[in-house]
Amino acid sequence: MRLYIMRHGETDWNIQKRLQGRSDTELNANGTELARVTSEALKDVRFDAIYSSPLKRAHKTAEIVRGERQMPINADERLLEISFGECEGLSVDVLPACFADFFDAPEKYTPTGGGERFADVIARAGDFIENVIVPKSRELESMLVVAHGAMNNALAYHLLHRELKDYWAGVFPRNCSVSVYEVNGHDYGLIEYGKIFYGEDGK
Repeated sequence: MRLYIMRHGETDWNIQKRLQGRSDTELNANGTELARVTSEALKDVRFDAIYSSPLKRAHKTAEIVRGERQMPINADERLLEISFGECEGLSVDVLPACFADFFDAPEKYTPTGGGERFADVIARAGDFIENVIVPKSRELESMLVVAHGAMNNALAYHLLHRELKDYWAGVFPRNCSVSVYEVNGHDYGLIEYGKIFYGEDGK
């Protein structure tokens, strides 16, 4: 099965560099356009199933990419973004000192204020892979999953057999970036990582 894992389109909080996490922000105009451009690039792909985080920014992106395909979007809470607890909505410029490890040393990151650990996100991603992606890989030709930056990297953690210290390895998943895998049961192969279908200026 060909597996397409996509990050949601741009939001105002992305521009403002504020932590979103579980906050249910919506796509801005540019985010909608990025999703439209990506949808056009993928219009000839036959998706047999579409799964999405239930958060608006991801679900709306999935709706746009679905286009005229007559099929449901399966909202799955396992695909929710990592929770930042009391830090959600804060600008990256005013985050507590402990957050420095989030990107630079994920194996040392300890969330504060009710935030979620990487281990929790990785466990959710693993459950989704084991109970949705693996069985579906034996039935379907292709699947689209639309989620979030940290969640998509949690999926990559399993699919690419990463260690926690390498959680953010490679290209950081930009808005509407798409990674493509070949999945056959528990046999995972990477085809392309973090591809964008719009200009480097984000337009």
